[in-house]
Amino acid sequence: MFPYEKKYDHVVKYEAANGIATITLDCPQNMNRVTIQQIDELTQALEKANWDHDIRVIVLRGSGEISFGPGDLEIIQTKLAKNLLEAREVMVEIADMLKKMYSITKPIIGVAEGGCMGGGCNILLSCDIVISSDIAYFHELFVNFALSPDSGGLWALQRLIGPMKAKAICMCGDAIGANEALSMGMVYKVVPIDRVYEEAYALAAKIASKSPVGVNHIKQISNKLHDYTLDTYFQVEGDYLALGALSADFKDTTIAMMQKRFPEYKGF
Repeated sequence: MFPYEKKYDHVVKYEAANGIATITLDCPQNMNRVTIQQIDELTQALEKANWDHDIRVIVLRGSGEISFGPGDLEIIQTKLAKNLLEAREVMVEIADMLKKMYSITKPIIGVAEGGCMGGGCNILLSCDIVISSDIAYFHELFVNFALSPDSGGLWALQRLIGPMKAKAICMCGDAIGANEALSMGMVYKVVPIDRVYEEAYALAAKIASKSPVGVNHIKQISNKLHDYTLDTYFQVEGDYLALGALSADFKDTTIAMMQKRFPEYKGF
């Protein structure tokens, strides 16, 4: 990360309990906008969760009415609208963070409690699973400013809902409500606002109770599927299946079934 001036004491909060790391975008006074400080702190939080062997699942959420905000004007003015070199500098940092989200071993559950706009919306859609409140909305607003989506927006959208719907959403620049997002496959589930946090944690706890070996293999295969031919896929499928069968977790599962107890998963 290149040098930058911190405007806030923190913009990302990290908590861990019961095998679940909660990463909260915690700058409601700036609408949780995507800033250089946010990119830096979010990247560090993802790294921390990934290398903590006690963490099985990551929950990513945002505080305030705007859960995931658009790009900060300072980034646009001092980087994107300055010159191509400066623009590439900041976009590489964002890309590296997003690639980390797709590749780390822990599944990430995104929680859309309120508004999800622009670059922040695309960070949310890069999570493995998204739980939405019934009042959340998703706004690919870039075209309204003569821009194309950033923060992996089209990549995430086309994987989730297909190229035709992704292009229509991005070209129209209108906000999408929670239920419409659900019907298109942008989110996994929509629940009332007062239950969304509880629902996300129930899902996180259920996944955390499974073998990290199997969970990680599912994530890695799914997130690289665009790179596979059919032949490559079947080779990768077989390799991951064999790695799972050779794991201590699989062995303890078979023993636990005979002993009529729950398996003790170690993650290897």
